[in-house]
Amino acid sequence: MTDAPRSVEVARTGDIANERFAAIMRFPRRAALISGALVPVAAIVNLFVLKDISWPLFGVSVISALVTVLAVWNVANFSPTAIARLEALSSRVDGEFTLWKAGTGGYSGMPFAHGLEFERFGMLSYARHGMPVEIGHLSSRLNARARAPMGRRHAYVVIRLPERLPHMIVSFGHLSQILGARVVPDQWHRSQLVKLEVAPRFRLFVGDGGEQLARSFFTPDVVRMFQRVGRFYDVEMKGRDLYLFSSRSAAAGTERRWNGQRELIERLAATMTGSDIWDLVRDQSREHGPG
Repeated sequence: MTDAPRSVEVARTGDIANERFAAIMRFPRRAALISGALVPVAAIVNLFVLKDISWPLFGVSVISALVTVLAVWNVANFSPTAIARLEALSSRVDGEFTLWKAGTGGYSGMPFAHGLEFERFGMLSYARHGMPVEIGHLSSRLNARARAPMGRRHAYVVIRLPERLPHMIVSFGHLSQILGARVVPDQWHRSQLVKLEVAPRFRLFVGDGGEQLARSFFTPDVVRMFQRVGRFYDVEMKGRDLYLFSSRSAAAGTERRWNGQRELIERLAATMTGSDIWDLVRDQSREHGPG
């Protein structure tokens, strides 16, 4: 007798997820169509209708062209095809696929910590090398006063670590600034920028008091792994979560690119599993007690 109401509730939840996912996909498409139509109209009016060039109208055409490019970028890099690849993989890796969820899911990395109206979509959760992994996408607003016409999207990967690490960010510049919206903490003080002998070009920010543990963590093998990861992602470690952030879905592009991204993520998980830092963290925890 209780199965029918439960099935109705599941169906309603699925309908909401489908509607919200469709809305997320629809927004940049509309922006691309509207802005794309404005560009030739503004150009024709400026060239053939008005006697003199209207600089405000010229500015409208330039802004519309920029919005069109960014909206098309979002459409291409957060497409239903990319989402479908993650869903198809879930059964092969004994994982769980979720189309849409409201909120941040408890994550606190940079894009999750700054903004409003958070929605996660196209999420695949599974385990590799003993590490829980989530590959997903985040939609949000920058602030309450304005909404980006092309949508604000971030691709992310979260790897759950065995122990807590100091708050660290390795910035490779992928998300440092997009249309004035900073998502990597350039506001951190320069004193928190730690130089590594094994990687002098790393832009590594470390929370106060974590410098020694950070230097122990970044062995040459870990540095080489992060340098590979840095070709595609900015990296943040906060609590027990290791975050990868990008402006492009891991599953976007060709099938070859998707396979390469998946291999990279899983190799990073293997590197984290094999790190000697966890024994050091446990020893320090025992020395300092529960506090």
